[in-house]
Amino acid sequence: MRRALFGGSFDPLHNGHLAMIRAALDRDFADDVLVVPAGRNPLKGEARAPADDRLRMAELGVAGLTRVRVLDLEARREGPSFTADTLEELARAFPGDRFLVMIGADNLAEFATWQRPERILALATLLVFPRGAVAAIPPALAGRAELVAGFADPVSATEVRSRLAAGGRPEGLVPAPVLDYIEARGLYRAAGRPAPPRPGEARGRCR
Repeated sequence: MRRALFGGSFDPLHNGHLAMIRAALDRDFADDVLVVPAGRNPLKGEARAPADDRLRMAELGVAGLTRVRVLDLEARREGPSFTADTLEELARAFPGDRFLVMIGADNLAEFATWQRPERILALATLLVFPRGAVAAIPPALAGRAELVAGFADPVSATEVRSRLAAGGRPEGLVPAPVLDYIEARGLYRAAGRPAPPRPGEARGRCR
């Protein structure tokens, strides 16, 4: 079994993430994808949404997709979330399986700064997504990483959060169930800004 580990903050999960998942499966890189929201991403600042909310948004975002599961290994783990630790846990749970780690090309340049990168490469192959940028596998990772050629999806969580903070509802960037959850929980909203109207719903006006 070829299992692709897709870790990240998922703050929130958006359609760019779903495009990566579909590419991994549709292009036959993996037999299934394990989505693992980080409790605390050591390479980024504090997430805007709590781990429990990000875990739930990931579950809502992939609901209905076959061969995709959301795991709470990192969301429930204390301290920083390290891919090497997660891979070791998965290797114990699924002995004999082959693992891939899904990673954006924007993160590939800093892979050497990850916790125990050699351990990651001993347990898995990197599956690299250009994400709108031209990318190539560096010589040092030849045979230890695969490039998803031709993949391009420029959606970013930063853009999504910016639109939400401005009071927008970024349809087309985020799955509708995730947007509904964000609005219900009041996530990412700037202080004092009301929730945006849902499709077909008129905003009330003062007379």
